[in-house]
Formats: sequence, structure tokens, C-alpha cells
Amino acid sequence: MADIVQIDQLLTQTGLGPTSVFEILPDMVFVVDHDEHILFVNQVAARAIGGKPGDLVGRRQSELFHPDLSARHSLAIQHVFRTGETVVSENQQDLHIRPVWIDTRLIPLRNSTGSVVAVVGIARDVSERRHAQETLALREAYLRSMLDNFPHLVWFKDTKGKFQVVNQTFAHTAGKEQPADLIGLDDFALWPCELAAQYIADDQEVIRTRQKKLVEEEIRQGGESHWFETYKSPVVDASGKVIGTTGFSCDITERQQFQDEQRRSREQLRALAAHVESVREQERVRIAREIHDELGQSLTCMGMDLAFLDKQIDPDNKEAAARVAALVELVKDTIRCVRRISSELRPSILDDLGLSAAIEWLAHDFEVRTQIPCTIEVPEDLSLPFELATPLFRVCQEALTNVTLHASASSVTIRLVCSNSHISITIKDNGRGITEDEIKRHGSLGLLGMKERIAILGGTLDVKGKPGEGTTLAIQIPLNPNPLPRD
Repeated sequence: MADIVQIDQLLTQTGLGPTSVFEILPDMVFVVDHDEHILFVNQVAARAIGGKPGDLVGRRQSELFHPDLSARHSLAIQHVFRTGETVVSENQQDLHIRPVWIDTRLIPLRNSTGSVVAVVGIARDVSERRHAQETLALREAYLRSMLDNFPHLVWFKDTKGKFQVVNQTFAHTAGKEQPADLIGLDDFALWPCELAAQYIADDQEVIRTRQKKLVEEEIRQGGESHWFETYKSPVVDASGKVIGTTGFSCDITERQQFQDEQRRSREQLRALAAHVESVREQERVRIAREIHDELGQSLTCMGMDLAFLDKQIDPDNKEAAARVAALVELVKDTIRCVRRISSELRPSILDDLGLSAAIEWLAHDFEVRTQIPCTIEVPEDLSLPFELATPLFRVCQEALTNVTLHASASSVTIRLVCSNSHISITIKDNGRGITEDEIKRHGSLGLLGMKERIAILGGTLDVKGKPGEGTTLAIQIPLNPNPLPRD
């Protein structure tokens, strides 16, 4: 067995330095001969094994470790003596201090003739590194499991647009078997050129602005159209540098189809409502005309006949004269009632003189009935088609009815403005002011009816109220073709 002096000489010759150098190293160092006797052990290794260097020198390594571990050591040591190769291994050892992971390097120590006379072992506790690796592996496995089981498309691309991470859902959507099949590819390798160019433009915008972006896009797969809602975000490293983009896409095809169906249903209902309203207005026109013409004419004839009878009655027949006079007054009241009903059904002034005159008549009638001043600002003459003038008149009529019933106002203003592109009506009162709850209340059928009339025309109706300051209705209708005031 070589002594420590010979070991020092051999170590120096091989460039490792004397054994004293090993005492300043943080690693465990030991030297064994062919019979696996310990020739040298430094303080770090002695503490790990559980002894003093002087007590360990001369003992076999098999005496210091449990049989399985010493057997593995023996095989590795003998392999070095037999082949002269350096052996590197990493395994878990139950040392005196605690079970640890040890990275061991067995180096052959040769004499002047080249024969291996000893083996130098340098061992390092890599438990923390191993734990960090295992933790990282666990996190990666967890992340991969989470990504692959996530029902939406998830990916990460570098600043060059190359895919670095994708999940299984993304791979399936892109027509690939495994996520690994997409790593290193760009959008042009997966999607049509126009779509890929748009994706790259979106990525560059996210990188440039460092802002998230939400887009809705259509992708055709196997002849079928699919809609996706995609969120894209910049990825920033610890130094604040943008290193790529990440995002996820949610298949919203069913939602989109449902929304399309809802939109078509609303359009159909609105078209039906417009048709019903048109039929109803035409029926109102017919009934109003018949009441005014037929019933009014009959009542007028009755009045003329009663006037004739009044002249033929004997002046001394006071009772007959009184009855005829009463009938004359009744006929006059009935004629006035017929005219009022006819006007409420469909004011003839709307058809004869147009919307401006009809609003003026409506405002005057409102003042007479409610004693509330109503100021109007309308063009002197405005030519609008039946299907546009009628709903606007009805909205004004409903608005004044609401003022009468709910506003507690002392004044009302109606302003109508017409340009080449649109017509605007503002109806404002100085009453108590409508509340947000009243605007949103499902039972507000009057407001709902007005909004639907305006929506059928492609316009908007905004209702705003301030407590104690009144309520304002703002209506705006696009004109196509453009109606203009008549010259």
C-alpha cells in the first residue's frame, strides 16, 4: 500500500497537487488503493462519513457504507483500476449527516510507469441542485399537464415569430399529432398566407406597444368555419426586454352562431314589428277617414235636418222645441267627439301638411289639455315619406303623454333639426327627471315602444334624466334618401 508521501508525489506529478490542497476544497476528497483501503481522506469527507481522518485511513471503504452502496463504489473503483478511465456518477447516499445526492468523480492515479496505483475520488453534495432540478421537472410536468388539458389554444412565440411552446389543443387545431411537431415553425407553416400575415402583424403590434390585444378571427378547418377569440400579450424577461408573445384562443363558434341566430331573430322580429306597425297605421288612416267622412257626414246631415225641424215646430210647443234644441247640441258634441277620435287615430294634418305642422298641432293640443307651455322649433315645411314621418310623430306623441303622466313638468321644448344626412329630434322637459332604474325597468313599455320605432328606422333614442332638472329624449335618424325641407 502506497504511503501518504508517495501519494503526494504522484498527485504533484499528475498536476493535482499535494493532499494538503484538498483540505481547502469544499468537496469531499479521498484516495483508495487497489484493495480499496483508504489512503487519504480530507476533513470534509471525514465529517460526512462520521469520523476523523486519522481513524478512517487504512480502513476499507466497504466498512464505511451499507452493502449496496459499498458494492457500487467497489465496481466503480475496480473499473478505474482495470481500464484507467475516469468514472463520473451521481447517486443518492445515506451519509452520516443525512441522505444526500452525491456527484462523484473517480480519477486514476498513475506511477512513473503508467500503472494505476490509486484512485482519487472527488465527491460533491449536489442535493440542492438535484432538488432544484426535480422541482423544475415537477413544475414543467405540471405546466405541460395543465397546458395539454386546457381546452383553449395556448402558445408562446419568440420575437421572430417562431413557436417555442404550444399545447396539445393548439397542435390538434393546427393538424399536428404532438406539440413538439410545431416547435420552431412560424405561422406561415401552419395557416394560409393572409391569415399568417395578420397574426404576425398582431404580434409585432403587441411587441411594439407592450400592450395586450384582443381579436376575433375566423379560421376555416376542413371546409368548416370556426370563430376564435384570441388574447395576445408581450412576454418580458427580468431585465424588462420583450422576448416574445404569448396568447390563448377560445373557440367561440357556438357563441358566434348563437349571436348570429339572435341577431337574425331580432331582425326578423323588428321587420315583423315594422310590418305590423305599418298595417296598423294604414288601418288607422282608413278608420279615421271613414269616421270623419262617413260618420261625420251623417251627423252633419242630422244637424241640418234638426235645424229644419226646429223651424217647422210651433213656437207655442215649448217642450218639442226644447227637445229639438237638445238634439242639435247633442249632434254638435258628437261631431266634435268624432273629430277628436279621428284626429287621435290619425291626424289629417300629418298627411296634408307634413310632420312639422303635425308637431305644431300636437304641441298646441298638449297645451290646451294640460295647461303646460310647449315650445317648438321645427322647419317651416318638411317633406318626409309616410314610413318615416308617422313613427316620428308617434314618438313625439308618446313622449308628451309620458310628460303628462309622470314628469310633473311646467314646460316642454320640442326641437327638430334636419340635415342632408340625418334628422334629429330633442324633447326636453323641466320635471322631476327620469331615473336610471326607470329607464332600465322591464315594464317601461312606453320607452321600449319608442326605442323600437326608432330602431326600425335605423336610428337611436337616448334618454337622460337629472333629479330636479328634467328629462331629455334625443332622437337621431339617418336619412336615405335625404329628405330636405321643401322650398
